[in-house]
Amino acid sequence: MAEETDTNDKATMESIAQNILEVSTGGGSTSNEVAALEFQASQVISRLEEAVEKAADGGGTTWNNPSGFLSQSKTSDEILTSIQDLVIHEDAPQPVKDDTTETATATSQVTTLPTLTEPAKLALIAHTISAYALALPKSHAQRLAGRLAADTTRWLSHIFRFIDCASSFHEDHLEGLVRVTRLALHRKYPRYMEEGFTALAASPPLIYSSVAAPLGVVQHLCKQLSLPLHCVRPIPHNTMFGSRYSMDVSALERRLAEDTQSNSVTPLLVLAEAGSVLTGHCDNIARLRAICDKYNVWLHLRGHSLAALALNNSAKDLPSKVADSVTLPLGIWLGIPSLPVVTLYRLTDTKGGRPTPRDTTLSLVSGLMTDSLSRRLPTLPLWATLQVLGRDGVHNRLKRCFLAVEELYNKIKKFPCIRILSQPPGGETGSYTINELLTNPVNNPQLFEAVASALVFQFVPADREPQTTERVPPYYDKLNSWLGQILQRDIENVQIELCEIEHHGIAIRICPLENPDQPPTTEDIDNVIACMEQQIEILQATVEHKATFVRLVSENDSLHLVEMHDWAGLGGVRYAPPTWIHVMTDQAKEELNRLNTQLVEALRDTDAAFSLGEGADGLACVRFGMVTQDTDVAELLSLVLQVGQKVEASSKLLDTISEVVKRGIEAAQTDLERENAEKLWQEGILRHVPVVGTFVNWWSPPSKETGVRGRSLNLQAGVVESTENIYKYHMQLQPNSTVINGSGARTPPQPLVQTPVGAGSQSHSRSSSHSSLQSGKSISVMTNTVPHPQTTYLHFICEFFLHEAQHTLRTEKRHIRNKVAIASSI
Repeated sequence: MAEETDTNDKATMESIAQNILEVSTGGGSTSNEVAALEFQASQVISRLEEAVEKAADGGGTTWNNPSGFLSQSKTSDEILTSIQDLVIHEDAPQPVKDDTTETATATSQVTTLPTLTEPAKLALIAHTISAYALALPKSHAQRLAGRLAADTTRWLSHIFRFIDCASSFHEDHLEGLVRVTRLALHRKYPRYMEEGFTALAASPPLIYSSVAAPLGVVQHLCKQLSLPLHCVRPIPHNTMFGSRYSMDVSALERRLAEDTQSNSVTPLLVLAEAGSVLTGHCDNIARLRAICDKYNVWLHLRGHSLAALALNNSAKDLPSKVADSVTLPLGIWLGIPSLPVVTLYRLTDTKGGRPTPRDTTLSLVSGLMTDSLSRRLPTLPLWATLQVLGRDGVHNRLKRCFLAVEELYNKIKKFPCIRILSQPPGGETGSYTINELLTNPVNNPQLFEAVASALVFQFVPADREPQTTERVPPYYDKLNSWLGQILQRDIENVQIELCEIEHHGIAIRICPLENPDQPPTTEDIDNVIACMEQQIEILQATVEHKATFVRLVSENDSLHLVEMHDWAGLGGVRYAPPTWIHVMTDQAKEELNRLNTQLVEALRDTDAAFSLGEGADGLACVRFGMVTQDTDVAELLSLVLQVGQKVEASSKLLDTISEVVKRGIEAAQTDLERENAEKLWQEGILRHVPVVGTFVNWWSPPSKETGVRGRSLNLQAGVVESTENIYKYHMQLQPNSTVINGSGARTPPQPLVQTPVGAGSQSHSRSSSHSSLQSGKSISVMTNTVPHPQTTYLHFICEFFLHEAQHTLRTEKRHIRNKVAIASSI
């Protein structure tokens, strides 16, 4: 099969090469070469997609073959095959045993390739062309890069209503912030270009950021600009009014007033959130814009809510007044990989003025134009994608994302036990809708308050108000984690993730803007709500029954509650007899683990809801999962107790029988050794001397009643008995049985030798006090009923070891006779 796959791949590559040759015929013009390159890139992408479907036929062997040093050259087909193998398979093939055939087959984990739309495929092909552009003449490549950057900037400023701006394209989403901060430094410190950090020493710059914002952003900014961390001024979040995830604008204004009056520092930049990373809350952009204009401080915005700028078609209030710079992760919003991140920034130093040569120079020095003028053409994928989608395509996708969040919010807020942690759509009063914003546009600060880029919610106790900001109990973190995992499993077209919100705990987050596929439809949203309705009933039932579960377990001496980490069900129960808990030796723990493991196996035959768990102490326990409202917890625990007692009794019975067999063998060996020695001295040494013994036995024959008797173990009575009755009546008799012969029925005599080895003997096993021998249960060796398989097996072992002991004693007897003969001859 692998050979067939290789043959098909080679045929595909030969077809690609042939098609390229056909396209490139006709004089070998440059346009035909570009067309051939585009065609080949498209064919390679298609080949990868087809190879995933054939991955079941084997592959991944390239991971096991290190390249080592370069030796002989390879063909393009071989190299593409290696790339295909490395991309599709995540690791080398691992042997997996097949239970049906009992043979090991080598398989490897196949990765999931992203689904590529036509714009996404075009973006990938454009990357190939941009790399090809490095071979162009330098002057031509730079003019081409400038043209592409100018077109892309004009389109983006028109779509997002950010007029009179310039753009910077970069791969890292924080690189744009670093560059605009460097631009702000050049504008605040005219000697910064010549003197570097020395120009900042007299009056260090200050960067203002909310404590609710990610700390890693300002840390990365200071690291890239070689600024000390004390240049960061943390601004507290709102505590009384507004969202606690938003910056306290009054505190910012007080801090700016103090720092402006001081000659030792220079306010430089305010970093604000237009849609926080997790919950999507927005700072008060209108007041921030006014404060920054007042104190001549650069304002930079970042966040998913900036995508709402594409929804505003009003020309009354130009979005250029929103901030001095914004960062737009278009690749995430449009669901197209490999698109660069764009930072739009105000080019002129004066509001409304035309750019001067100094403005352009400072932008170039700050690195904002580095990628735009690169010969690699980094803007080409975005340039091509925007033309494929058009303004309406971008507008419609972003609108559908915001509409999906709004519809989800309106349906989920009806659940009384669900608390919404994200910014609610519709503004503070909730009166705005997306459709109303499209027909009656508002200014941009109000726009950020009226839209929600994400929906974050969590399951809370029924007696708690959804508006409270207290953290949920730890058990509810497990419940929310379980709910999120169920939604991820059952809902396919909606990207759902679990996150941990500070001061609130585990929550569920849905952000359509981060979904690489199409935004959720109304049908997808209805599926989410239907699934939540079903699972919330289970959550509420589990919480309600958990109190009963804990109470019933605490009232029983044989059941012990086990705290289960990361388990959202009712909890864990360990079955342990009361006497075991006080003696927790290593052997007792091992026996307890074995007992609970057998208990779970027996319970799963009755109900598959039980599972084997492990507590923090490493001991096994019975794990109870989620329950419904009609679940009878008392009945479940009663079932655990009954089955546990049966398993315990079975375990103790086996332990008792094994101990009886062991002591029976020891008693049989001791009795036989003693009788053999007594017989030797009673008969005399002469009977055992060769030749002489024969004459003595002829002269005075030994009695038939004397001699060494065998031993048998009576499991019912727990005694080792002599075997004269067995050889006399040719059967194994019970103590109360009768023998019928010609003279009538009579009771056989008792065996001459009886040695007790049961539970009442001197040595006892751990569970002998609970054995069936004391409880009156009969374990018969020979009975008219069908014996238990375990008892029959142990009886067989017992008889086997007794016969082995008799054989050993007969061998020792022969050795003693030989020794006596040697001694007599001497």
